[in-house]
Amino acid sequence: MLLGRGIMINWNNVAPENRPAYDAWHCHEHMVGRVAIPGFLRGRRYIAAYPEKATRGFLTMYEVADLDVLTGPDYLAKANNPSPLTLRTTPVVHDSVRGLSRVRASFGPATGGCALTLRFEPLAGGGDALEHFLAQQALPQIAQRVDIAGAHLIVADQNASAMTPVERQGRPTTIPNWIVMVEGFTLAAVEGAGEALLSDVSLADNGCAAGATGVERDAYMLQFMVQKPPAIA
Repeated sequence: MLLGRGIMINWNNVAPENRPAYDAWHCHEHMVGRVAIPGFLRGRRYIAAYPEKATRGFLTMYEVADLDVLTGPDYLAKANNPSPLTLRTTPVVHDSVRGLSRVRASFGPATGGCALTLRFEPLAGGGDALEHFLAQQALPQIAQRVDIAGAHLIVADQNASAMTPVERQGRPTTIPNWIVMVEGFTLAAVEGAGEALLSDVSLADNGCAAGATGVERDAYMLQFMVQKPPAIA
C-alpha cells in the first residue's frame, strides 16, 4: 500500500553515457533532498526491465501525505531554488512524463522489487465506470495474488502538474492522466497480473479510451529507495 494520498510520479530517459552523472545527482542529492521536505514520505527509483522496448528508461515516484504537499510552500521553495548540481545535471534528462497526482485506490501489504505501470485515458463520460472496475474489481483481485505486493490507481491533477518551478523550466514535459501501478516479487508476477486482469480489451470494455497510443505499459525493477524515519515524517 502506498504511504500517502498524494504522489509525484515521473518517467524519463537518460542516455547511457550520462548515467554516472545522473546517478550521482539523482540518488545522492535530489531524492534525499526531496524526502527531507515536510510531507514527503518516501522516494523510489526504478530502471526499465526491457530498455530496448521501454517508452522510458526510468521511473521515479515520491509518496506524499496529500496533493497539497506538492503545491505547497515547502516543496516550491526547494524547486524554485535549484542547486548548482541540479542545474548542471537536469539537461541530460529527456522525454519526461510527470504527474502530480492523487492516489485513488491502493491495495496490498508491501513494496515490490518489480513494477508494471500503465498510462491511459478514460473515455469521455467513462471515468466512473473505469474507476469502479479498477478500484472495486481488478486491483483488489490483483493484490490478492500471492506474488503481488501492491496494486494502485493514481490520477494526475492536470492543474498542479502544469506548474513549472524554476528547476523544471526549459524541460518539455508530458502530463499523464490515469495511471495504474502493480508491484510484485518478479517481472513475471506483475506482467502476469497485468495480462490476466488489465488487458487492453478489459480496460476498453470498462471505459478506457483506446486513443492514438492506447495503453502505455512498461516494466521496471527497483534501484533505489529513500524513506523518511517515522519519527520525523
